[in-house]
Amino acid sequence: MIIILMMALSIYSLGIMNLYKGKIDAMFVRNIMLQEISDQIGETNQELLVYLSTKSSTSLNKYMRYSDLLREMTDDLENNIVDYTEEELMVLDIKNMVTNYLEETDLAVEDKRRSDIDAYMERYDRAQVLSGYILSFINELNTRQLSRNSTNYLYMAEQVRISNILNIVLIIDLIILSVIIVLKMANKMITPIVKLSHSAEEIARGKFSTDIVLVETSDEIEILSRAFNRMKYNIQEYIETVKEKAKTEAKLKDQMVENLKMQSLLDNARLYALQSQMNPHFLFNTINAGVQMAMIEGADKTSEFLESMSRLFRYNIQKLDQVVTLREELQNVKDYYQMLKVRFDDLILFEFFIDESACECLIPPLTLQPIVENAYIHGLSKLEEGGKIQILVKDQGDYYQCIVEDNGSGMTDDIRSSILNHSVKQSKVSNGIGMQNVIERLELFYKEKNLLEIVSELNQGTKVIIHIPHMQEAL
Repeated sequence: MIIILMMALSIYSLGIMNLYKGKIDAMFVRNIMLQEISDQIGETNQELLVYLSTKSSTSLNKYMRYSDLLREMTDDLENNIVDYTEEELMVLDIKNMVTNYLEETDLAVEDKRRSDIDAYMERYDRAQVLSGYILSFINELNTRQLSRNSTNYLYMAEQVRISNILNIVLIIDLIILSVIIVLKMANKMITPIVKLSHSAEEIARGKFSTDIVLVETSDEIEILSRAFNRMKYNIQEYIETVKEKAKTEAKLKDQMVENLKMQSLLDNARLYALQSQMNPHFLFNTINAGVQMAMIEGADKTSEFLESMSRLFRYNIQKLDQVVTLREELQNVKDYYQMLKVRFDDLILFEFFIDESACECLIPPLTLQPIVENAYIHGLSKLEEGGKIQILVKDQGDYYQCIVEDNGSGMTDDIRSSILNHSVKQSKVSNGIGMQNVIERLELFYKEKNLLEIVSELNQGTKVIIHIPHMQEAL
């Protein structure tokens, strides 16, 4: 009710203010228009007098412009008339007198053009009399309007004052009523909330053995207190469970970390050990080839051969403990092929089919050379007519595929299975220990199984397929 009363009072005050403000604004607008007409009559009289005295064309032009403005002003003044009160009738009188005044001045100008001195002087005198009447009417009308505006303003001010007093009384009443309501509601709500807050502070400090908060208000506060008590009990039970679980997980994590550290050390040691096994076998074959070349040919080709051999040595020494790209491995195989070409001439033919998009993938060092070496030792060396080794590299989408294929003597399923199943003895070098070395190093490097596949039939050649997972390309 108080709000409705305040709204009604505010609307009433605004209505009173807007009503009288509109009337006052209209009167002030009319006063301004009357003052502009008064000023315009003075400027028109001045230019008319100058023209009648000097017959100046400039003064005539100004007179014509001022008289047109004066007609427009009086037309606007007439358009603002709404009710035909005494003041409105005075406005009509002013408009009619201005019209008569302009008729006299226009006739005076015509008489001046005809050089009729007596006529234009008579017209000018009549115009001056009319301008005097007009100015007196304007002053009288302004005085009346000012008086009425003052009366309206005083009435409006009184209404606003009364409205302000009523607003202040209503606001004070509303404040008092609001304080009473708030105190009653606070007394009912704050006490149980304070109890709940104290209990929550104790729980926050880790004390879950606090007393149960009892609230009997039959409202949402009581529901909240019951939920709080259940929550406290559930949290206490959960914390105990978490503590027990955390102790168990901590023990398991400690054991897991130790196992991971041990496995990592074993993998690193095993990787470097397997890589180091490659050097003696490789050095023996290359040096043996160099000795044979030195015995058969002259010093020039021996120099060329030894240069190629030194490049191979450098790759083995520098890259042994590093990760290399497939491009580097392929280049090493090409150097290796040059040495085999010197040794076997055209008995062994190499063909390369390389997808350049796969050449930047990462791979353990000395992966392809042992496969190529096995291809010519176990597959082609026993063939009098020689043979061919093809190396293919292509991108299969999820992985890169590197294939080393020969058309040699092939192998039985038992030998192929023994190589893939790591059952070849270390002492039996001729049965494929190099392949086992490559398989184990690939599995250790990529942390995956079954990365190497062997397809072979006896007397039908051998195809070794390496599946290289997509890894970060070399920088």
